[in-house]
Amino acid sequence: MSAATATATATAGRAVRAQTVPAGLRLRLLGGFSAWVDDAPVDECEWKRRKVSRLVKLLALAPDHRLHRDQVIGLLWPALEARAAAQNLHHTLYRARRALEPTLERRGEPRFLRLHDDLVALAPAGELEIDLARFERAARRAFATPGDIALQREAVDRYGGELLPGDRFEDWAIDRRDAAQAMYFDLLLGLADLERDRGDLEAAHDALRRIVAAEPLHEDAQARLIHLNGLAGRRHLAVAQYRRFRDLLRDRLDAEPLPTTTEVYERVISGQVCRQCDARPVALHGMLDRRVAAG
Repeated sequence: MSAATATATATAGRAVRAQTVPAGLRLRLLGGFSAWVDDAPVDECEWKRRKVSRLVKLLALAPDHRLHRDQVIGLLWPALEARAAAQNLHHTLYRARRALEPTLERRGEPRFLRLHDDLVALAPAGELEIDLARFERAARRAFATPGDIALQREAVDRYGGELLPGDRFEDWAIDRRDAAQAMYFDLLLGLADLERDRGDLEAAHDALRRIVAAEPLHEDAQARLIHLNGLAGRRHLAVAQYRRFRDLLRDRLDAEPLPTTTEVYERVISGQVCRQCDARPVALHGMLDRRVAAG
């Protein structure tokens, strides 16, 4: 190979790599918090200052990834007087910018965190990819085509875990966390139905087990598990599942299973279970009412 050919090959290789490396800021919010800039991980040490990481998380969850400076101050420093809070905001912005762009010059224009006209914006040029947004897009595609098992599986696989578990008690994250988890549970219920209808009871069972592992009081999933065990001829497991759930309700909420759940159980133990017997879903409002009462 001539020197000219070798140079051309190397140049082409760099061009291909440049096209395949994601440019911009990538955030993981599901199952934990991590960040990458131009596909290079941001050192975890940069997030030891909690306000720095919380600023990025707040903006990641905000509509259009921007908030008025007063909103940020109200969420991060609600007890401080205005001047001290403003100083903290500018200091935190500086730290966050340095975390994402350590080579940013003192008077350089930041790529990812800007304060302009009293608006704090994350990746205003659009160089932003968030795993939560990818999951939500995949879920919407799956819900729009409920019979497509491939889309259902893809959406389920996009869910990387609880949203920002390190900020579990922060008010600004609760609603989005609950919405993402509810979407995930709905996807798993739909996937369980599709797997059951195609005869793969083990795959259906696995989908439902994921729900009750995260939320043992999810009565719809519990009832469907009882039904699936009956379909598979595992009556003893159906009985054990029902009793465990009943005991859990009594222990945590001083309540009994809904009549629809008990009906599923009684059909199983009487040998009247069939593939379509659970076409009428268990009422979720009972489970939700119990959780509210328990809280």
